[in-house]
Amino acid sequence: MTASRAGSWALPAGAAGAFAGLWAAGRTFFWGDLTYIHFPWRAFAAEELAAGRLPLWDPYVYLGMPLAAQMQSGVWYPGTAPFHLFAFATALAIFHALHYGLVGLFAYLWLRRGGLAQAAALAGGAVFMACGILASRVPFLNHLSTLAYAPAFLLFARSPWLLGLSFALAFLSGYPLMAAGGALTAFALSWILERRAPPVLGWTLAAASAAGLGMVLLAPAVQLALVSQRGAGIKAAEILNYGLTPRDLAGFIAPWLASGAGAAAVPTWGAAAEWWKACWFGAAATLAVLASVRRVKPRVLLGLGAFCAAVLVLALGGSTPIGRALWLSAPLRFVRYPGNLTYPLVPAAAVLAAAGLAGRKRAGLWAAAIGLELAAYAAVSQPLTARGYYTDGGTLVRRMQTYLGDHRYLLSPRALEWSRGEGRDAATAVLDFKHRLYGLTSAPYRLASVANFGEPLVPRPCFEVMDLVYTLSGLSELAPYLRWLDSPLVLTRERLPSGPLLYLGKDLWHGYRRVRPWGRAFWLAPEDGEKVGAALTTAAGLPDVSKSPALSFERSSPGAFRVRGETPAGWAYVSEPLLPGWRAWLDGRPARLEPAWRAFQKVRVPQGRWELVWRYRPAAFVWGLAVTLVFLCASAGYWYNRALGW
Repeated sequence: MTASRAGSWALPAGAAGAFAGLWAAGRTFFWGDLTYIHFPWRAFAAEELAAGRLPLWDPYVYLGMPLAAQMQSGVWYPGTAPFHLFAFATALAIFHALHYGLVGLFAYLWLRRGGLAQAAALAGGAVFMACGILASRVPFLNHLSTLAYAPAFLLFARSPWLLGLSFALAFLSGYPLMAAGGALTAFALSWILERRAPPVLGWTLAAASAAGLGMVLLAPAVQLALVSQRGAGIKAAEILNYGLTPRDLAGFIAPWLASGAGAAAVPTWGAAAEWWKACWFGAAATLAVLASVRRVKPRVLLGLGAFCAAVLVLALGGSTPIGRALWLSAPLRFVRYPGNLTYPLVPAAAVLAAAGLAGRKRAGLWAAAIGLELAAYAAVSQPLTARGYYTDGGTLVRRMQTYLGDHRYLLSPRALEWSRGEGRDAATAVLDFKHRLYGLTSAPYRLASVANFGEPLVPRPCFEVMDLVYTLSGLSELAPYLRWLDSPLVLTRERLPSGPLLYLGKDLWHGYRRVRPWGRAFWLAPEDGEKVGAALTTAAGLPDVSKSPALSFERSSPGAFRVRGETPAGWAYVSEPLLPGWRAWLDGRPARLEPAWRAFQKVRVPQGRWELVWRYRPAAFVWGLAVTLVFLCASAGYWYNRALGW
C-alpha cells in the first residue's frame, strides 16, 4: 500500500480505535437527545423490522403518529443497519466510528484532490473530523450522519452522480435542513476555492437524483410537515434560543476560552449542557489558519473571510441587530437554533489549516499536534456511563407495563425537566434520566403516552389536544378528559390533591390512576356522537360518557387494530388519531371515518353485532417507495453499463 493510500485511512482508523476503546472499556455515551430521542427511534424501528413489519406508525408517542415519515428518525438510512444487528450500545459505537471515519476520509480526499500534501491534508481532515462542532454531535446521531457527507459534497462537486448519491444519503440520514445547508456551503466554497462556479446543470441533476432516491422519505415527510404544528414555522422566542454571543467567539480557539461553563471540556454532566457553544478548532489549528494568510491568494482569502463572517452573523442570532432581523424573516422561520449554524465554518477552517501547513518542513509534527489537541478536547467533552445503560428499563417501566396494557399514561409538564434530586449521586441521577420516561423513551417499552417531548413534527391535532390538557390546573380539572384520552394513569413531579383518582405513591414521579381502566374505544348514543365533532371542545361541551359502554379494542400490530361491539345503533368513538393513511372497514365494507374531539375519530355503527378493522397504509409512502425503487434500478443500470464501458 502506498503512503498516500495509507494516509487516507489514518483518520478513519483513529476514529475506529477511539470508539472501539470506549466499547472495550464498557463505556457508552448517553447524554441528551441520545437517550430520550435517538435510542427510542432506533430501538423501536429495529424491533418492528425484526418482527417483519415496516415501521410506518408509532402508537406509543403523542397519542400515535407516523414514524417512517419523521425526517429525523433515519428509518430508511442504510447507515442505521448496526442498530438492526447489534445491541444498542454496541451499534452506537459502530455508528460513531463509521460516521466520524467517513468525515475524516472524505475531508482528506477532498484536500488531497486540491493539491495539498499528505500531512497538510491529514491536518485539515483532523480539523474537520474532531473539531468541537463535530465532537458536540456525539448525542445527535442525525446531525452527525448528515455532516458526515458534508466533505463528500466538496469532493464530488463536479461528479453529478456521486454528488447525487451523497445528497440522498445525507437527506435520508436524518437532518434535511443541515443537508441543504451543507450543500449550499459546498457550492459556495467550491466557487470560492476554484474561482469558478460548480456546474449548475450537474448540481441540478444531482439534486433531482437525490430527490428520486429519497422519495420513500420525502413524500410522506412533506405530508406530515403540512399537518404538523410546525407547518407554519417556529415561534420567534424559540428561534432565537441557543445562539452564540460575541463573548463566545474566543471559544473557537479552545473550549476553556468560551464564556459558558457548559462549553468547557470537563468530564462532568454539565460539560454537555451548552453543546451549541462547543465550537473549538484548537490552538494549533488556529495558528495554522493564521499561517495560511501569507499562503492563500488574496481573492480566495477575501471570499472565505466574507463567507465566515456571514455564517457568524447567523450563528450569533439575536445578539446582533442584523442577526435578529435575519432570524425573524420568513426564510429562517423553519430553521431551529442559531447555534446549529456553525457547521459551515468547518470546511473553511479545515482548508485554511491545511493551507497553513502546505510546504512546511515540520508539517507532519504540526498535523500531529492538531490531531492530539482536538482528540484530547473531544475525549472529555461528553459524559459517559456503563454500557448496560440502555438495557435497564427501571422499576417504573416494569410496573407500568403490568398495569397499563393497551392504555395510555399522561406525564405532567412539570415532570419534563430533569434534575438529580436531593441526596442522589451522579450514577443514580444518570439512571433516573433513563428511567423517568422523558422524551420518547416510552416507545421501546410499548408504553402508550398522551404527550411526549422531542419530536420535531408532531401532527397539529395531537399537539392541540396535548396543549389543552397541559393548560389544566389540577387532577380534578383533568379527570373528565381522561376517558376521552384513554389515560387512566397520570404522573406528576410534585404530589397533588388526587381528586377522583387513586394515589399510587412515588416511583420517580407521583402516580395517580383510575381504579379500573376504561378502554381505547366506547359507544356513544346517536345524539351524543353528533355533539363530538372536529372541534376541540372543553369538558363543559362534551357529553357525559361515564356510563357509556366500552368496546373491545385489539391491536394486532402498531399499524393495525380492530374494534368489536354489540350495541344499539349509534357511534363508535375511538381515541386513535385520524391522520392521512388510516382506513377502516365495517363488517368488510369501507367505513366512513369522521373526526371527533379534534385528533380522534368516530364511526357510525348499526344495531347488533359488528366489527371495525383499521389499517395504516399511507399512499404517500407507497408511491414514494415506488419512485425510489425506479431510481435505484436506473442508478444500478447506469453504473453497470459504465463498468462494462458501454
